[in-house]
Amino acid sequence: MPVQTRLNEIDRPSAQDMVIGPQGNLPLFEGREDESLVCPGCGEEVTSGVSALTLYALFQAPDRLLFHCKCDAYGEVGRPSSSGHLNSRP
Repeated sequence: MPVQTRLNEIDRPSAQDMVIGPQGNLPLFEGREDESLVCPGCGEEVTSGVSALTLYALFQAPDRLLFHCKCDAYGEVGRPSSSGHLNSRP
């Protein structure tokens, strides 16, 4: 079973943010990786078996990559650093 990573809650997005969602059916993305991303508001999986690293590789967001959940919470996907670890911008 993939590790669940709770996204960092954001009050509201800025114009530079890339926002995915909201969608009626969760998870939005499914895969076979060892990580699932979880909404900071309701705790539902927004991805199942799809890591933050993969999402940044797919979407190449210029600033923050956010999920807008059906519960109306915004969750920030941690940005990979040069070392390969994930960071959230303060």
